[in-house]
Amino acid sequence: MKLSIIIAVYNSHGVIERQMKFFSKLQLPDDIEFILVDDGSSPRHEGYSLKNLKIIYTNDKRPWTQGLARNRGVKESSGEYILMTDADHILSYEAIMDSYNFTGDKMIFPRFLAVLDEDGCLTQEKQVLKDYGIDESRFTSKRGLYASYHGNTFCMKKSTFENLGGYPEKACTYGHHATSKKGEDSYFNTRWNHYAVKYGLKPIVGSKIYIFPIGRYNVNYDLNPKGLFHSLSYEPVAQPNKL
Repeated sequence: MKLSIIIAVYNSHGVIERQMKFFSKLQLPDDIEFILVDDGSSPRHEGYSLKNLKIIYTNDKRPWTQGLARNRGVKESSGEYILMTDADHILSYEAIMDSYNFTGDKMIFPRFLAVLDEDGCLTQEKQVLKDYGIDESRFTSKRGLYASYHGNTFCMKKSTFENLGGYPEKACTYGHHATSKKGEDSYFNTRWNHYAVKYGLKPIVGSKIYIFPIGRYNVNYDLNPKGLFHSLSYEPVAQPNKL
């Protein structure tokens, strides 16, 4: 495989079904694989008809396990490059092909607000975005549907990810998505920054990707519009033991 696309999932069945339909519509090379790392969803994710899809079941039934799941996905991947993303992000065909043809160390992507409908079709239709909770001022403001970059979605040479040590296990066990420097994203991105300075590397900017209007992009700060996503919060939760 040339490229492994890795998505950590916990429940969120509605959005993952749409993602699988969306990916199935794309005319992608045969040496791109998809890896879902299912951290104990109920029911578990299965039955998707997507070419080169591998689903890994960790039975790691903790409230927040994304960093550990990503590490596992990389370990199980066979691509020279990895493309990490979240369930609420929507990878465009162009971004996937940019990653497929990439020969550098890291690529990042600008995000724009959009929705996948029930048939797995991408839409930025105004009424649909309003139904999902977008702030209407977006349609007349200078920033428009632009939603910034995010450290959670990136393409990277697999060997570079491994050299960085992946996501540190301690930072993945807080039971929530830590927004402070204790979070796994911050630790990993800091390691990359030091590595990039040492070797004179700069991330390349790829094509645009998309994100559902959730959280701070939602007028009600809703993390689970239409019930498509998991209902995990940002509050610390006790971590049960692994099964």
